[in-house]
Amino acid sequence: MQIVTVAIQKGGTGKTTTAATLAQAAAYKNKKVLAIDLDPQGNLSFCLGATGQARFTSYDLITASAAPRILKTPCGADLIPSAWELSNLKSEKGSARRLQTAIKNYFSKGYDFIIIDTPPTAGELQYNALQASTDLIIPLAADIYNLQSLYQITAAARQIQQSNKSLRIAGIVITKADTRSTIARQMREQIIETAANDNIPCLGIIRTGIAIQEAAALQKSIYEYAPNSNPAQDYLSLLDQITR
Repeated sequence: MQIVTVAIQKGGTGKTTTAATLAQAAAYKNKKVLAIDLDPQGNLSFCLGATGQARFTSYDLITASAAPRILKTPCGADLIPSAWELSNLKSEKGSARRLQTAIKNYFSKGYDFIIIDTPPTAGELQYNALQASTDLIIPLAADIYNLQSLYQITAAARQIQQSNKSLRIAGIVITKADTRSTIARQMREQIIETAANDNIPCLGIIRTGIAIQEAAALQKSIYEYAPNSNPAQDYLSLLDQITR
């Protein structure tokens, strides 16, 4: 079982879109996948079609409040949705291992993938995700401000690797890629080269496309709404890249 965290310490990079579409792609390819929304904003939960008040949330999971009750989403992925209480989660000794313990206790078998979405900030929730994971995917938009965020998340991951030997920095993903603009291409090449110099591969380039935004707004899988669109095909390629 691969446990994949999608994380970056910056908003607007396509982090949640990447987590949601990877879950949809895995379900589309008949993989058994569980998505865990650790971001208090709950955007992953919305994208995957979670509506109403959940009976069991990621806060319940991470605090061991009750045995998990899994929500089935329209795309076929299982989901543990977000909760606003995540914002109040406090750090204490050993607390960064809470999610790791919960996954071991409840989900050690049965899933091909667990995909975790995290807040766009360092802290308890991001550390829990990295401590529990086998793979880190870093989504980056092609602008200069993303380089600083790349340094920050890789530093956090390497710190966690001291206690989680199974964690690998799988690579970066260039999101919202404009393949027509010369300046965007140059910026993309600079980011890929900078990551490569730190032994971090580029796993793929996700071309921009309105279909993926429309699908998210309608709470539909991109593979139901526009399976032949560029982003849908690019995320299938990304899934192939990260599959061990």
